[in-house]
Amino acid sequence: MSEEIKHYILKNGLVLGGIYVGIDIIKYFFGVEFFVNTYVSYAALLLAAIFPIYYLLHYKKSQDGFIDFRSAFSICTGILIASGFILLVFNILLFNIIDPEFSSELLDITINTAVIQLEAFGMSDEHISSAIEMMESEANFSPMNMLKGFGFTIVGYTLFGVIVAAFTKKNNEFINQ
Repeated sequence: MSEEIKHYILKNGLVLGGIYVGIDIIKYFFGVEFFVNTYVSYAALLLAAIFPIYYLLHYKKSQDGFIDFRSAFSICTGILIASGFILLVFNILLFNIIDPEFSSELLDITINTAVIQLEAFGMSDEHISSAIEMMESEANFSPMNMLKGFGFTIVGYTLFGVIVAAFTKKNNEFINQ
């Protein structure tokens, strides 16, 4: 990977990471209910999809409309991983140092929201109780658990990067001859 691409990934990953941190700060100030708001989550997910694609296409345009699969994949996935890492560090600080009590409140509201949804689907009280027990045992905002979660997120970023790169790649035929 060229230094130019590394710099491009880092610069845009920092920008997206800063946006994510800003969104989480706003969610934090509005409280736990806002933190689990479906519409806010969808907006953040949409941002995660649009931002790297936009900057990938911007880079492609700067290269006279050509980009190989590897570069496209690296840019898309790299921006997401860099921004996700920034958000991970912020969330570790938020949930473990700045306001550890907030993670308990977040778990409570998450469980309450899940119970409402499970009841709406007609689940029995027995199944709901076991789901709550599972959520309580697994929902831990410790740095190690958050790091494990980020590992799974990287898998999603990678799959997204493969799909985007497959659709955006365009090789320069004159260079390949």
